[in-house]
Amino acid sequence: MADESGTLDRLYWPLMRSPSIKLDHCAICGRPAPLEQHHMVFRSAGEMYVNGIRKPHSTITVCGFGNNLRDADGRYYCHGLAHHRMLHFRWVDSKPLPPGTYNNPPQCGGHLEYLITEEPTKYADALEMEGWRRVNTRRRPWE
Repeated sequence: MADESGTLDRLYWPLMRSPSIKLDHCAICGRPAPLEQHHMVFRSAGEMYVNGIRKPHSTITVCGFGNNLRDADGRYYCHGLAHHRMLHFRWVDSKPLPPGTYNNPPQCGGHLEYLITEEPTKYADALEMEGWRRVNTRRRPWE
């Protein structure tokens, strides 16, 4: 069993198992630009150490820039939704792991899911909601 420590709330530990996802389009809506890499666990949430080594926060390609919520036409940017606590991510293991354990994705397997809420929502509350969808990392949504 790995030795885990740090300042990161255990609520976020499963999401720290997610690999980073870099695409040529937004992983949520498919928009081709503008794109940014978003930290799925906010850096301000703290740090996680596994066997004394700092675990980097995983990122995902989403549309938008900065924390701008909408484009000039009023359409949402996914990066803005994330920073406004309206787009949430969670890692779902393919097989359950014992509580308090940590494995890298190749060892445990699983997939990433997202939830978009109508208003800003705390992560703990979002985890209890229905409507989570699997992130499509294989192809653009329209292909």
